[in-house]
Amino acid sequence: MTNTITKIFTIATIFILSGCAVSYKPIHPVSLNYDSHQSEDGVELSYKYDVLRQNGNKKYAKKEDKRGVKLIALKITNNSQSAVNLGKNLTLYSGNNQIRPMEPMIIKESIKQIVPGYLPYLLLTFVNLTTTKEQNGIIEQNVIPIGLVLGPGITVGNMLIAGDANTKLLDELRLYNLIGKDIKPGETVYGIIGVRDIGYSPITVEVTK
Repeated sequence: MTNTITKIFTIATIFILSGCAVSYKPIHPVSLNYDSHQSEDGVELSYKYDVLRQNGNKKYAKKEDKRGVKLIALKITNNSQSAVNLGKNLTLYSGNNQIRPMEPMIIKESIKQIVPGYLPYLLLTFVNLTTTKEQNGIIEQNVIPIGLVLGPGITVGNMLIAGDANTKLLDELRLYNLIGKDIKPGETVYGIIGVRDIGYSPITVEVTK
């Protein structure tokens, strides 16, 4: 009985220390309700902070906090007479500081789940379940090597989930990347940008003639 309790405690400890991989839940900036708005020279900007956490991506949100990165959903409507381009004649500011959006790959590398970080689950391979029974005064022990399935199964499962989640994160960041994108007159675009942590300061837009 003591041996079994020890094994269970070992399993629980590994789970607590390692954590489990989680899938990625898309942000879908097109479907968000934007509660912050600003307009300048015919360009309307709406934005929303904390989009990872609010969409159920708590593990990635924790990485945001740890790495000093923040994802922001944007909605930009160009009501001017000429095209605008984020990075050329359209600039975002947080207070007096210019916001320089990060490239999608840099964002992903900053907040991704570490796939090899789930390798410690392989330690479960050595876990055995021992049962004891007494029959006619004879004590019999039966050892079941549950770890041979448990260890590799949990390890591979978590690594696959983490890798797939990271890929989906990058795919969405690329899909909604606004850096260098021309926004034509009368056009509304939606995007996701990543910036070095600026807190939750109001964001303003400036158009250069």
